[in-house]
Amino acid sequence: MPDISLRPCAELAAGVPVDRQPAWVLVHGAWHGGWCWDRVAARLRALGHSVSAPTLTGLAERAALRSRSVTLATHVQDIVDQVRGLGRADVVLVGHSYGGFPATVAAAQLGGLVRHLVLLDAFLPVNGEKLLDHAPALIAAYAASAQADERWHIPPLPSAMFGVAETDRAWVDALLTPQPVNTYFEPACLPAGSGRVRRSYIRCLRAPGDLLARSLARVHADPAWTYAELDAEHDAMLSAPGPLVRLLLQLQGCSAH
Repeated sequence: MPDISLRPCAELAAGVPVDRQPAWVLVHGAWHGGWCWDRVAARLRALGHSVSAPTLTGLAERAALRSRSVTLATHVQDIVDQVRGLGRADVVLVGHSYGGFPATVAAAQLGGLVRHLVLLDAFLPVNGEKLLDHAPALIAAYAASAQADERWHIPPLPSAMFGVAETDRAWVDALLTPQPVNTYFEPACLPAGSGRVRRSYIRCLRAPGDLLARSLARVHADPAWTYAELDAEHDAMLSAPGPLVRLLLQLQGCSAH
């Protein structure tokens, strides 16, 4: 599969008119919200890019909507609505961690509106697979907790586990919210032939990779994927926004060829 090397942001942005630059839609992972992309979004906007980072239903400032009716399909629809609402056909869709599931399904539904799907240290689904298939040891415990308490949703992990800097942990921990439980239990619905969009995968080298082993194996086995590595923690949008933006732009440069 193709690999990439880093070049400076200025080199990548040079000579690209603002009106020809893509629209970025940045999708957060479990327990987070659109707020986690603020540092990345600011850097992209400073280069003239259009950026949106929607918060998925039931999380962060939309936590009041959290319920058992919120499923993976709900989050897919959030992304589909966001992309279609832009009225553009040059979207770069980035999904982080859990966000890889709804972003991948949304990209399949959106067809030509998505120019490039980028997964950032994310789970990559296949048709009929639920997120917990990537973490089978958690299925019984999560199912038991959900059955015992109708109000139970998946509690957030401490931000330290995502590699968030100590100076940011109190801020991030205060913003993390429970994940709607059925987003982890609903299978992904991917139609046949849905992998035609340009695809790139960024692996964060300072993050544990056990839960991503299945996803990484799929990426490495498919030459259609561009694979890149970033020397960063799992929450790279918080811990390494500058290097992440440089890499995202490099990948976008690849997609123009």
